[in-house]
Amino acid sequence: MPYHFTSARELFEAAREASRDAERIRLQLVAMEERSTSLGGAGFEPRISKSASHDTMGARVAAMVDREQALIRQQNEDYMLIDLACSVLYGSDGQQGLDRLVPERWWADVLWWRYLDNSTWEEVGEAVGYSGRRCFDVAQAALDIADTYGLGRTRAGVGFADDRDE
Repeated sequence: MPYHFTSARELFEAAREASRDAERIRLQLVAMEERSTSLGGAGFEPRISKSASHDTMGARVAAMVDREQALIRQQNEDYMLIDLACSVLYGSDGQQGLDRLVPERWWADVLWWRYLDNSTWEEVGEAVGYSGRRCFDVAQAALDIADTYGLGRTRAGVGFADDRDE
């Protein structure tokens, strides 16, 4: 699925929403699985129905399967966007990306914790060993760096100095 973002901020905000959505879907799928495996109050006596529909259970199962498949498709789309954001942070090989371009390597981790793990600034600070306020400032600077180079160059870990002839 092709994406078009006008800025790193736009990409990472979208990735943060995708992260939240993927987690919501994960919990929903777990709940659906638990409900589908419970026996409920079914009995063995024959049921008499005045309904024109003779296969209401089959229709319910089909609807549940369709809903589960739709949720899985949406979750996969969320993961693709999260993967794109990760590749901007660390490159496709884990050796490039913003991580290579920022003054200190933990700056990319700040963006990962905030946008892809959906952490609060205080939680980000605890994870990387700085204050939440410092992490906020670093995140803004890191996003500015990504916007300066552009998402494609940032993903490749290529700065403007890499354009010079050697």
